[in-house]
Order: sequence, then C-alpha cells, then structure tokens
Amino acid sequence: MVKRIFVFALVMLVLSIMLSACGGQGSSAISTTLNVEMSEFVFTPKDLAVPAGKEIALNLKNDGSIEHDFIILKKGVSAVLPFNAETQKDGIFFEARLNAGKSEMYTFTLPEAGDYEIICSVPGHLEAGMKARLSAR
Repeated sequence: MVKRIFVFALVMLVLSIMLSACGGQGSSAISTTLNVEMSEFVFTPKDLAVPAGKEIALNLKNDGSIEHDFIILKKGVSAVLPFNAETQKDGIFFEARLNAGKSEMYTFTLPEAGDYEIICSVPGHLEAGMKARLSAR
C-alpha cells in the first residue's frame, strides 16, 4: 500500500513538472480567443477585452444574410461618418470581410493597452449602429 502511494506521488510529480514546462513564457500559443458573430446590424458581443501585446485568435462568423466586415480602428481613432475604408485606411489596424453564412479564423496582436473601436464599413451598417468596443489591457 505504501509502495503504491509512493509510485502515485512520483508519477504526479513528474506529470506536474512536465505540464509546467509546457506553459512557460517562451510558449507561442495563442493567449486569447475571441468568438464574434456578425448579423444585421450588430456584433455579438459588443464589448470585448484582450491582453495587449499577445497574439489573439479571432473566430469570426457572419450569421447575417448579407456581407459584413470587422474593422478594428487604430487606438484613439474614431470612425467618421460616412466611413470609407479606402479614404480612411490610415486609421485601420485590422480588417476582415465575410460573405453571408461564412466563418473564418484570423490572428492579430494589439501593440498597446487602450480602447479600440470596431466597426462594419459596409455602407449604412455603421450608421445603423454596427459597432463594438475592444479593450486591450
């Protein structure tokens, strides 16, 4: 009985050392995953939070019946109406566009802490309230 307890404790110790070695600071694993759904005319969820400086996985799904895009504006930039992605491209940090019914996974890294505005630039969508907020800490 004592031998079994000793072997069990030894196995648990070895497993614990192995697991702690896998999650070290040098790990390139994605630190956060965001699941965002787009539809007429809303992002769900509307408020998102991620760590700054870490790679973020974005699982984006268009549940709507028309095309939508997911644009993260640079820190401190607010969308000016009417928003035009071509003429206001200097204010865009990240952009993804999906047709109706499609899903896609993307990655990005926010360089610094702060608040970032998310919008849909399809004409009329931002005006209809299709925006969200992304906070990086």
